Amino acid sequence: MTAETPRPFSGRRILVVDDTEELSDILRFVLAREGAEVDVAADGHTAVQRATEEPFDVVLMDVGLPGIDGLEACRRITAVRDVTVVMLSARHAAADREAGAAAGAAGYLPKPFAPRTLVAELREILAAAERPGHGGG
Repeated sequence: MTAETPRPFSGRRILVVDDTEELSDILRFVLAREGAEVDVAADGHTAVQRATEEPFDVVLMDVGLPGIDGLEACRRITAVRDVTVVMLSARHAAADREAGAAAGAAGYLPKPFAPRTLVAELREILAAAERPGHGGG
C-alpha cells in the first residue's frame, strides 16, 4: 500500500483522566493508534489544571476520581475552555448520564467498553461538535 489510511484523530490532542493506570495506558495506546496526541492525568485537580492551561480537543474523564470527582472537574473545565468532555463511568443509569450532561459533558460512555466502541462514539461526538450551529467543540 502506498497511501496511508487517514487516522480519525490525526492532529487531535486528547487528555485521558482516569485513576486506573491500566485503563489510561490502554486508552493512550488505542487513541494514539488512531492518530491522537494523548496525555494522561490521574485525578480531578490535575485534569482541571491541565485542561484549563493547555489546548485539548477532547477530555475523556472518569466520573469517580480522587480529589474532585469527574463531574465537578468537568464543570470547572467547561467554565473556562470550550472543549469536548466525554465522561467515562461504571454507572449506567439515566440519572448518571443526565448529571454528566448537566456538568457540561458532550458524551457519556459506560464502562466497560470495547476500544472500537470508544473510537466510534468519540468520532460521532466530535462530528456533532463540529457541525455549524453547535456550541461546543
